[in-house]
Amino acid sequence: MLESLLFILLILMSGLFIIIALIVMFIAFIKKSSALKKTALKIIVIPFLCWGLIAVWYLITLPSINKSEMENFAGTYTLNSSDSESLKSSKSRINQAKLILFDDGTYLFEGREKIGLKNQGTWKTGGNDGLFEFYDKNGNLSQWASPYDKDDNYSLSIECQNGQDSETILFVKSKFE
Repeated sequence: MLESLLFILLILMSGLFIIIALIVMFIAFIKKSSALKKTALKIIVIPFLCWGLIAVWYLITLPSINKSEMENFAGTYTLNSSDSESLKSSKSRINQAKLILFDDGTYLFEGREKIGLKNQGTWKTGGNDGLFEFYDKNGNLSQWASPYDKDDNYSLSIECQNGQDSETILFVKSKFE
């Protein structure tokens, strides 16, 4: 949310300084003042700085953060033991689900189809509100996951729909990697 507010502030500030520079330039042409023209040109630098900050954030910083996050979360995930016990008690037969995230952006999933994940596909970080996005082989979005990182204990929370009920499934990263 802070990122969005800063983005809006930079856009509004650049727009304001463009308007100010145009007004100063208009006055400079009317008065034929070279000093005012130089002032207008100095003012117009501020919007370019704002746009430069936006470009640096979205073209350099954010992709670097997302790549680092993909490397940290890559690994083998299994169902949380308390979640798997509650799932085993349900009527549907369940195998021990396993989700393998590769740092190149692909994944393999072995488990029940009701979770919403396909057997293989791609994943990426940086989705809405920090969610991970999982895509099938055709590029269709199949599921979202909420990432958690507490003291290098990585986990993914996936919410799936079972009829009218909603169920949250927690995958925990294996520590043996």
